[in-house]
Amino acid sequence: MITHYCPECWNSLQGTELTCPNCGFELARYNQLAFEEKLLVALHHPVPERRIMAAQILGNLHSQRAIAEFEKIIAADNDYFLLRAVLLAVAKIKHPRQLDILSRAAQHPSSLVAHLALELQQKLRESQPIDEWDHNTT
Repeated sequence: MITHYCPECWNSLQGTELTCPNCGFELARYNQLAFEEKLLVALHHPVPERRIMAAQILGNLHSQRAIAEFEKIIAADNDYFLLRAVLLAVAKIKHPRQLDILSRAAQHPSSLVAHLALELQQKLRESQPIDEWDHNTT
């Protein structure tokens, strides 16, 4: 059975509602969003794999709009696999704060996250390619 979620409050739905019974969000509005906007919303999906997939795709799309969301995730989340996908996405997106974000991530309490951030900084400094898909996260 498929579980449906409100993209505004992430309350589970039956799948037949036109508006979320929890927050009142008109579900048809979600269908009108651009693909990039849907991916940005999916960064907060309750299913971890959906968040990881959204981060990877946003990185592959070089989404400038994702940078602010990625910074919030790095500061607040402890899910290593999501953080890995986010850091790899940041490394793919040419942005003025790119190296600063990775430098701050290198101070993350998780040694795995910190090590990956340092590794990505090095790759960027040496102009090494960042893989389009991370086969270690999914």
